[in-house]
Amino acid sequence: MAIPLTPTPAEPRTPHRALRTALGAGLTALAAAAALAATPGAALAQDTTLNDENAWATDLIQAPAAWGTTQGEGVTVAVLDTGIAEHPFFEGKDILPGYTAYSDEQDAWNDADGHGSAVAAAVLLAAPRATIMPVRMDTGADTDGLGGAMGETDVEAVKWAVDNGADVLVIPWHIDGNVTGDPIEIMQYAIDKGVVVVASAGNDPSEPVLYPASTPGVIAVTGADTNGEFLSESSSTGPEVVLSAPADEMTVPKPILGALAEDTDIYATVIGGTSMGSGFVGGVAALTWAAHPDLDASNVIQRLIQTAGDASGTRGDEVGYGLVNADQAVHAEGIEPVEENPLGYPMGEAGASGATPDDTQSAEEGGEEPGAASGGPSAAAEGNKESNLSAIIVVAAAVVLVGAAIAVWIVLRGRGRKAAAAQQGEFTPPGGPGQGALQQPAPAQQTYVPQGGQNYGGPPPGQQGFSSPPQGFNPPGNPGEQSPWRPSEPNQR
Repeated sequence: MAIPLTPTPAEPRTPHRALRTALGAGLTALAAAAALAATPGAALAQDTTLNDENAWATDLIQAPAAWGTTQGEGVTVAVLDTGIAEHPFFEGKDILPGYTAYSDEQDAWNDADGHGSAVAAAVLLAAPRATIMPVRMDTGADTDGLGGAMGETDVEAVKWAVDNGADVLVIPWHIDGNVTGDPIEIMQYAIDKGVVVVASAGNDPSEPVLYPASTPGVIAVTGADTNGEFLSESSSTGPEVVLSAPADEMTVPKPILGALAEDTDIYATVIGGTSMGSGFVGGVAALTWAAHPDLDASNVIQRLIQTAGDASGTRGDEVGYGLVNADQAVHAEGIEPVEENPLGYPMGEAGASGATPDDTQSAEEGGEEPGAASGGPSAAAEGNKESNLSAIIVVAAAVVLVGAAIAVWIVLRGRGRKAAAAQQGEFTPPGGPGQGALQQPAPAQQTYVPQGGQNYGGPPPGQQGFSSPPQGFNPPGNPGEQSPWRPSEPNQR
């Protein structure tokens, strides 16, 4: 973290010089805003630790080659996990308040576990300007598992994300055992509504690919090492696998929450696992859709699988179609279009849920306030362009107003203490966190009652993985409880 510099004592200034200085500063800031408008790809100054230390991963999937065309603008990626936490990496990113399944929380900004924050970071590493919709379905403690084999609470959480503007779902966990009924139907609903669904295949090579990654129509992601080869020692695989993505050692954000807020080490090094791999694929899906906003979900998937690996369009049991390739997914020409999801459907055929991409649910009909544009990526992309322009105009106007306010304040100050005192307190910069601000967990007991049955699919014993807590993590729950960051037995958290 940056250490604040001690300011150099300023020389005394007359009111006229102060006025000139204030106006000069305002004009300089205005010029900077204009420069930002002229180069919309320029990013605001922020912490680049994750970008720098995980450059091997973004380079491996050729994301930088896609960024000259798009960075994921206008596409909303929902991360269904432990929520998200305030962290320097997320500053300046487009992150919504999201949804929480817990009745004593206002939004998804309550991740004290770190898994959801890390996967969201993977999405943003691949697609820096995508919109993140955090959906908090789990706290990371054994006693608060994901609703028990996709119980009613979790099905509702998935439906909320789909109905409130998610274009891509990233699901970095799995359920052990045979899954039928509502969990299958909700995946069909998401696909019928025109959403791309991405899920992690698992981190245990001795285990098969499990729900939801094993579900037809879902992009199941297995792991790749730093060379792009199959990470066989800590990745599940099988005929259900669709793509591979970075899952080797990488740096992830540690949540700044509660006791962790005092920890100066706000990063951890872990074996990312297929959880992070699913985040990277979700980010590449956002890049693809932002570059081709007229495509439907089926043809976004088609571009991802036809440009992966050696771009042969052939699928193998080990890594599916191969390593995801952002550059080719965005720029390749001649991709044969499809009429339906090339990966099939959870319930066997398109429309089996009764939903269509054109369905809408108004607030009067019980729908939540949308977290993103509901018209699909095409409409969202246009809205994003307009919002970017509006943001630039607002920034420029704010700079002018701030400069003018400072100048007026200085001039009035020079006219006497009485006038200055009369003005003091009228110009107060806004404070506190912005949209998606961190909400401290309420001390009340959670009312979300788990039933057991799913996990993050940890690596084999002896292998440190993303399912193992990095040093310094203090997941909630009672001492001795198993964390989802660790390997788990079947049907146990």
